Amino acid sequence: MDLLGWPAEVWALAAAASLVAGVVRGYTGFGFALILVTTVSVLAAPAEIVPISVVLDIFASLRMLPHVHRDVDRRGCLLMLAGALPAIPIGALALAGFSEDAMRLAIGVAVLAATLAIAAGIGLRRVPGTGLKLATGVTMGLMSGAAGIPGPPVILLYLSSPLPAATLRATAVAVFLAVDLIALVTMTAYGLVTADVLLHCLVLAPLVEGAVYLGRRLYGTADETSVKRAALALLAVMALVAIIRATLG
Repeated sequence: MDLLGWPAEVWALAAAASLVAGVVRGYTGFGFALILVTTVSVLAAPAEIVPISVVLDIFASLRMLPHVHRDVDRRGCLLMLAGALPAIPIGALALAGFSEDAMRLAIGVAVLAATLAIAAGIGLRRVPGTGLKLATGVTMGLMSGAAGIPGPPVILLYLSSPLPAATLRATAVAVFLAVDLIALVTMTAYGLVTADVLLHCLVLAPLVEGAVYLGRRLYGTADETSVKRAALALLAVMALVAIIRATLG
């Protein structure tokens, strides 16, 4: 029996994934789309779940931003977005010239290597400057256009710097909110944000709200080292998912 176009098993999977993704989002500041889209795409079409993920991620960011805005690296956000916006169509052009799996594999290997390097203690000795933040934005835009994975460059930049974990978390929330809003406008223009998508979001939103709240509370009890370890672990998972998807086709 279908409910709003989804059978019970899809709703159950989407609800469980929303809860886990919301807790991770509230705790680390990122990872929502990775968990929700990767999980629910097993039973539902990506064209259905990706717009839902974007809308719910915007909702999560709007709920989190008032609690973290004091820690946002505002200048860094503007620089990264300035670099990302013109790079997104270039990334899409690269995707048109190379296979999607080849792009995912290259990105996955690069992110995994960088994650392992940071975990081994290799990092920046100084706070990243203008040039590095612009370059991070360009890389974020290229990865977004080529593979729909904008997050790793931002997270790697702040994890490898001497800035506190709170800055990583807050800046990720702000940057991804802007990227999600751009994605939502684009998806709406292509007719992907339908009435069914909005109804699905309406049903799942209370679960995401509760899960993000729980993640924020868990963050409040964690030390900075634990937060950075969780972020590194999630980055490694993101890289492995990209590699596995590319390998399996």
